[in-house]
Amino acid sequence: MKLVKTFACAALIATFSAFAQTYPGKPVRIVIPYPPGGTTDIVARLAQNRLSALLGQPVVVDNQGGATGAIGAGFVARSAPDGHTIMYTPGTDMVLRPFIMKANPVDPIKDFTPIIATISSVDIIAATAASPINSAKELVEYAKRNPGKLTYSTPGVSSHFHLAGELLKIHGVDIVHVPFKGGGPAVAAAAAGQTSLSLGNLTTMHAVVRDRRLKVIALIDSKRNPKLPGVPAMNEILPGYEMPGSWFAFYGPARLPGAIVARLNGDITQAFKSPELRAKVEELNMAIITGKPEEVTAFMRKGIETYGKIVKAAGIRPE
Repeated sequence: MKLVKTFACAALIATFSAFAQTYPGKPVRIVIPYPPGGTTDIVARLAQNRLSALLGQPVVVDNQGGATGAIGAGFVARSAPDGHTIMYTPGTDMVLRPFIMKANPVDPIKDFTPIIATISSVDIIAATAASPINSAKELVEYAKRNPGKLTYSTPGVSSHFHLAGELLKIHGVDIVHVPFKGGGPAVAAAAAGQTSLSLGNLTTMHAVVRDRRLKVIALIDSKRNPKLPGVPAMNEILPGYEMPGSWFAFYGPARLPGAIVARLNGDITQAFKSPELRAKVEELNMAIITGKPEEVTAFMRKGIETYGKIVKAAGIRPE
């Protein structure tokens, strides 16, 4: 029996090895678990043609939005682990979903094979143009003197940026959350003066910051960013304020063969390091961070640990 199992395993490995050598054998589908037009969709489409040329097969971008990305993620998790259906998504959403959804259909670690992280965004706190608050230090001082008077917009309840606001509360900066359905509406509301602040990424806020309708007063990220050299990280003012960074990654279903992961990792790296794509990503105020699959897993485990602490302290329950 042991000999039979050994031969069976060897045959399976040989099958996967032979398959990997001929991969891809048909068009590759990149599932975006959100509607068209968002940052994830834009970046995937920027890489689409270059990746198709490298893989030698058409690459199709397939938007499957709904349920905070759970519908598209579930589809990929149930797909054959052959590399012809993969997903591109914010890693923060993959990590957050178990904390905010009772009916979450997937496990971010067990149900997927990480392929590569590609870009990171610059996460910021911005104040309205008319606000007397011009710095992170002034924000902390004002909020502590006037608890509950400042409001902040985010893309939604239990989003990464909502938790960033809850972490401020944990550190004594009492500001009131005003959720919206998406980053665009959240930024527009703050720019119109409907909230005191907006927590989001520089990609989404770039136009209103450029037009001076919002002013960047702090970075949510743990260190300063060369794109905003004069803006401090929040943890410079509030020691211990540490949020996971916002990053975007490719995933396949669980049990995706290592040879296929390696092929996709290499080709995606080449696509994102091309001068044309790099320039376009920089125009979006994002940074390219290609690396190994193991780095994605490390990002996720760190995020799960940090979000878990914030969710527990804030008393947020899955819905």
